[in-house]
Amino acid sequence: MANQERIHALNLKERNNLDAEMSALVKGIEKKYGFLPHFIKLFATDNRRLRTFMAGYMETKREDSGLTHLEVEMIALVAAATNGCVYCTAHHGALLREVTGDALFAEYLSRNYRLAELSPRHRAMLDFAVLVLTDAEHIEEPQRQALRDAGFDDEAIFSVISTAAFYAGANRIAQAIGLKPAAQYLEMFREAKPERARRVSGA
Repeated sequence: MANQERIHALNLKERNNLDAEMSALVKGIEKKYGFLPHFIKLFATDNRRLRTFMAGYMETKREDSGLTHLEVEMIALVAAATNGCVYCTAHHGALLREVTGDALFAEYLSRNYRLAELSPRHRAMLDFAVLVLTDAEHIEEPQRQALRDAGFDDEAIFSVISTAAFYAGANRIAQAIGLKPAAQYLEMFREAKPERARRVSGA
């Protein structure tokens, strides 16, 4: 593979062993975006590798998590920004622009979420998520109680923790292998969409 075509620094074996379910998943993702994200290309080199990643991903999407799709993407983007992951910041920045229709809001979260207009619930959620990412050892009952006071039950608190931890792992994989974002991410969903835009600060 020519150097300019490389999406990461490793020479991984392409096993061509995806089962029918994983093959359909990959095709569905490619159809959704119009291209296959590099992270999926990475994991699709092996069936077990892809299944393991998707199991953790689907755990963040469970309907009884206590978090909305918007909140999961907010945590994912702030995790990427906190960890300095170029790939994941580009990827989740695009996804948050899609969800909110608000490019400026996504830009704040990809750089410094504290400058964004946030509801008390979302500020508490992101403050706690950053503690999970940077100082989990020192999280104690007052920090957990702050989430309860903002409206999260203990199931939702676990979801905040597990979502932040999952995306932190994804960040470190992307960083350690030098994963490069597809250029398309930088342009996706930047056009104004008033009918889709949400006032996330009041969510």
